[in-house]
Amino acid sequence: ILWGKGGAEKWNVAKGAWDASLPLIAPAVELARSEGLTLVVETGNGTMVNSNYTGRKLIDDLDAKDTLKVLWDPANNCWCHERAYPEGYEELRGGYLGHVHIKDVLVDTPRATLEVRRMGEGQLADQFQPIAEALRADAYDGVISFESVYHPGNGDFEAGFRLCIDRFREIFG
Repeated sequence: ILWGKGGAEKWNVAKGAWDASLPLIAPAVELARSEGLTLVVETGNGTMVNSNYTGRKLIDDLDAKDTLKVLWDPANNCWCHERAYPEGYEELRGGYLGHVHIKDVLVDTPRATLEVRRMGEGQLADQFQPIAEALRADAYDGVISFESVYHPGNGDFEAGFRLCIDRFREIFG
């Protein structure tokens, strides 16, 4: 918890954690800017940037929209309960999106459990098509990669890839 209100700002937040992270990241941003490179920060569970909101805030707080972008992993954002579409996507409109990872999951935050599901059979199933349509409508020309981390219960990730890739191509291809 990085910010709070109504008493939480005093008792429940990691006081100063966000502000302390900015000077740690700023030198990498400045180096990338001087070299004409673009950096991405992935949304990840258990990190300071666990949502598109925090990714965009990081970019804005560092005044780095020209150099730093969000590597959006909608499945990772499920952990913090950010709905991928439309809420999560809206945070990245206007030049904040740098790359997209696609996989499907089922998150149970109270039980601290994450299950990778076959694409289209997790909690993002109804959001993939609208995400793809929004990316096309906004003329996104960056990379959308399939993150092959699913297996059908036997540890065979190649089989998991084969069970998902056609759906990925159908929607994002």
